[in-house]
Amino acid sequence: MKIKLMRGQAASEEAIVALEAELGCRLSDSFRAFVRTYDGAKPEANIFKIGENNDSGVNRFIPVDEISKERAHIENIPAKAYPVAWAEGGNYVFVDEGRNSAVYFWDHELPEETVELAANFEVFLDLLEPFDIKSTKLRPGQIKRVWIDPEFLKRLKK
Repeated sequence: MKIKLMRGQAASEEAIVALEAELGCRLSDSFRAFVRTYDGAKPEANIFKIGENNDSGVNRFIPVDEISKERAHIENIPAKAYPVAWAEGGNYVFVDEGRNSAVYFWDHELPEETVELAANFEVFLDLLEPFDIKSTKLRPGQIKRVWIDPEFLKRLKK
């Protein structure tokens, strides 16, 4: 794993088994191993690719005891799938046990069009790269205009 994780803790075996009973399937081995140490962890600023022209980041990994509640928010989620992370912009990363434990991105604006990110959760973790704002390059003319909060602008001028 290339990113640092903070504030994670071990999920109890009871919580894992209860989630599996509710889902009607066993959690993938790689996700089980992860939550035994990093349940609910918050990663450092990160980025992952979604297809060719898009990217996102993981804001936080969903604690095992909140997965069922969060699953209810995802339209058209497959029967044996469960969310594992909150992604930027109100989106989710989920694992689908019905499709060999592959990891997918769910965009709330395109709920019918999930995108496969990785073959399994372990591979997904390896896709997470540290994000450095200095690595963002804007092309000349890319920004046409910006709005700055007038109160914030006053603080900049001091």
